This record gives sequence, structure tokens and C-alpha cells, in this order.
Amino acid sequence: MRTDVAGDFPLDPALVMLNHASYGVPTRRTLDEAGALRAEIEADSNERLGAELTTRLREQSALVARTLGLSPGSTTLCTNATSGAAAVIEAVDLSPGATVAVLDSEYSSICRAWEHRCARAGASFVRVPVPLPLRDTGDLLARLAAAVPGDVAFVQVSLVSSSAALALPVAAVSEWTRRRGGRLIVDAAHGPGHVPVVPVEGVDAMFGTLHKWFPTMRPVGFLWASEEFRERLRPAEVSLTWDSSDLVERFSWPGTFDPVPRLTAGSAVGQWRDWKASGALDRCEALAAQLAGTLTELGAVPTGAPPFTPPRLRAFVLPGLRHEAVKAALRESGLRVWTGPGPRGECLLRISTHVYNDEADAEALAARVREIRGGTRGLTGAAGDAAVPKVPVDADAGRLSPSAGRAGLKKTSAFPVKCHLRRRALVAGLMPE
Repeated sequence: MRTDVAGDFPLDPALVMLNHASYGVPTRRTLDEAGALRAEIEADSNERLGAELTTRLREQSALVARTLGLSPGSTTLCTNATSGAAAVIEAVDLSPGATVAVLDSEYSSICRAWEHRCARAGASFVRVPVPLPLRDTGDLLARLAAAVPGDVAFVQVSLVSSSAALALPVAAVSEWTRRRGGRLIVDAAHGPGHVPVVPVEGVDAMFGTLHKWFPTMRPVGFLWASEEFRERLRPAEVSLTWDSSDLVERFSWPGTFDPVPRLTAGSAVGQWRDWKASGALDRCEALAAQLAGTLTELGAVPTGAPPFTPPRLRAFVLPGLRHEAVKAALRESGLRVWTGPGPRGECLLRISTHVYNDEADAEALAARVREIRGGTRGLTGAAGDAAVPKVPVDADAGRLSPSAGRAGLKKTSAFPVKCHLRRRALVAGLMPE
């Protein structure tokens, strides 16, 4: 972890956090502001949670919209991406026999929501397979056409998919969808603070999250809707403001709730701007690319070719390994990354870099992956053990031996000897049965 910013985050210094993208991490500045806001609210909740709250939330919503390049009148804050998706999916006009197509790289709970909605409407739900690795937009569109030979009512695509970390070709998918008479819904959970989220032509609605890449308290989500679609959007909760003519007011009172995460949005955006201006986010992107190159050399397969790789979020297929065992091995080593199954059961490993990460963090993960793969017989065929080097360990110092260093990873980080000593016990569970 970078020593110059370590004090800005409440992270356990014994861990290597390379999974910022799952839940985000608020800064101490945000935590302090949240504490002050809660004290202010509790001092007079009758006033602070009354009409005054809608005004304050409207200000925060407008600031976020302007930051993202969206129209404030078409944008509102909401609880999280899941609640935003629920509002959007419930609002779509689906007739019996209509078709909804969703890429199989989409977030699983959102896919389930579409399945339930289609079942209620008598519509067809089509899951479109996305190849891993994704190398060509034309291939993706051909798969869409094969899965949906006729008209389509709605297609959902992510700006950046969650598990597979793919920066998907939203404009091309939107154009394909319009040619088929449909409308596009965009999941922007990994957009704000990471990639541009300005909607392209043909997008009806977009939902997402702020707390992943902005240092807000969690949870904070957002919704954007086209003028035509905006009037149909309603929160999942039928509250006092459910049928308000104003989009922000409609989503500002889901019943009694904690508004503090939403009220910290402006301060978090300000801190994010400071990181951007100082070059800190560019350093994160460079570190992600550097670590991606190292993992690729170790046999991990990137889920997408360069046009489909997001700046600070990368995912890889680990051929032949079981995600449960890889997750356990990394977890016991104090390494926090995301591991899980891909759409067709692949073992996926996803990393995300943030302003607190440094080369020592990257080296620690690379060393452990190198060790896992090097100790797994038969992973790459008969030559597998020879092809993947073991990790030399200096047992006295508790550090990686200098001979384990890599070009571009200049620092040598402390690495627990116990992780290496456990290798034999772990390796037995790494291969699929």
C-alpha cells in the first residue's frame, strides 16, 4: 500500500486490497463528514428528515449529474444499482411474446430480475453468450443475431461488466438494437468515477453505483432516463413521493432511511477530482496494465482484448483451476481480489487498482499466482511444471527472494512465509475433480 495515502483509508494494513471495485472504500474524510452529518440529523430529525432533505438531495443529485455529463432533470440518486435496476425493469413496457436479450456477462441478480419480469409479462428472456476472451465487436453482434433472429423489445448491456470486467461496445449494441426495433438499457455500476457514462442514442435508461469508484459512503446509486422513459420510472417502494411528477423527489423518500451516503456524494466527487488532477488515477491505470501483463505471462488469460479492457478493472480466466480453491488460497495469503465462476463455469480472477495500491501490492499477487500455478501439476499439460517457475523464498527474511523479482515490479514486498509453507496442502484442492 502506498505509504503517502495509507492514512487516508481505513484499510487493514496487513491485507493487500486489490478488490476496490466490489464495494468501494470510503476515505477517512468521507467517514468524518458522515459522522458530522449523522450528528446533525439526530440533533433535529424532524427538520433534517423533512422537506429540507429533498432540497439537499436535489443539490447532490444535480452535482453528480453534472460531474457525469448528464442532465440534472433526467438524473436522480437512489439506493444502489440493484434498486435502480428494479425500477427500470419494472417500468419497461413488455407485451406477451416480446423478446428481451441480456448478455450472459451481465450481473447475475439483474439477469434474475429480467427473467422474473419476462415470466410475468409472457415475454421471452434470451441469454446471449459472450465469448471469453472477447476479441471482436463483430463476433459479439453475430452472437446477438444468432440468439435473437427476429425483433427485440429490450437489450441490456453493461458499460463495464462486473465479473468478467469487459468494457462492452455499447454504441454498437445500441445501433444493432435499434435496427431490430428495440431499446437499450445500460448497467453503469462500474462507470461513475471510472469510465464515461454519457448515454448513446437509443438508450432508454441507465442505472449504476457511485460508491464503487467515488469515495462516498455506501450505498449510493443513480438513475438516468430518457425523456420518454422518465415518466414511467417509479421506485420499488411505494412511498409518499412514489408518484411525484419530479424524478428526484420520486426517489428521495423510500420510507425512513439513512440519507447520509447520498449527502456525502459532493464531497466524494471533490476528492475524486483531486486524485484525477494529481495524476493518481493515471497511476492506478498504469499499475493495472502492469499487473495484467505480469499475470498474462504467468498463464492467466485476459477476458478481453485491449479494446474491451477497462482502465482500472481487469479480469482473467485461470484455465483448469477451481475458483473456490483459488479464492481460499488468496484469502489465506491476505490478498483481496475477486474470484468466482464465469458464465460457463470458468475460473475468473478480477483485480481492481485504486489510489492506495502500489507495485508491492501487484508483486504480492503475482507471486502467489505464480506459486499456485507452479505447484499445480497437469495444469498446462505434461510440461506444465517446467513452464511455470516456482517462487524462491528467503525464509529468514520472510520476503520473496531477489531472484523472484520481475522487470517493471521494482519493489520487494513482505510476503508471509506461512503462505508458501501451506502450498502443498492447498494445491490438492486447486484442480477440478
